[in-house]
Amino acid sequence: MKKISLVLIAMLLPCLTGNTQNKREPTRIAMLPFEDILGNGNTNTLAFTQLMLSRLSREETLVARLAKPQKPGLMDRETAIELGRKQNASLLLAGRIIDASTNQGSTGLPIPTLGRVNSQSVTAKVVAELEVISVATGKTLQVIRAEGKKTVRSNQTWVNSRLGGINLGGNPANASPMGQAMNECAETLVKRLGERSIEKN
Repeated sequence: MKKISLVLIAMLLPCLTGNTQNKREPTRIAMLPFEDILGNGNTNTLAFTQLMLSRLSREETLVARLAKPQKPGLMDRETAIELGRKQNASLLLAGRIIDASTNQGSTGLPIPTLGRVNSQSVTAKVVAELEVISVATGKTLQVIRAEGKKTVRSNQTWVNSRLGGINLGGNPANASPMGQAMNECAETLVKRLGERSIEKN
């Protein structure tokens, strides 16, 4: 019985060793806080940075941490790369939000003798750019750009009466279009970054 066990162990050992060797180590990433196109931080950039970190944490092939500078404001490239080295990262991400805007619109459909149905819409658009930098060489490997766009509509019904217009209510906008546009943009950036990481390995 002991001989059979030893034979089985000898047969399984190479397979177990092979699985360990074939398992890829996740790519370690240091990500700088996002800035707007002018190099400043604001509410949108802070929210997008947190969203990106949340998205990156779900990827099995990536391990990301925020490389937060000690002092606020513009940071030179070498200082940023040094932050990546301190985190033992192989890639440094420097992101910029190029556009984060909302547009409102309103249309109405008249109903004879009753009133009209008004439809209001809010469209949010987010465009972000991600520079992928090698911590080892300090060179830019790739620049990834993505866009997120979302329109949210709400309908309100108004009825004409002798007392004037009466709002009967309707379907309000129950979600933030800017939040959804940011989410779509971040998802696309992380997907493209993950594809690059797989190619690299």
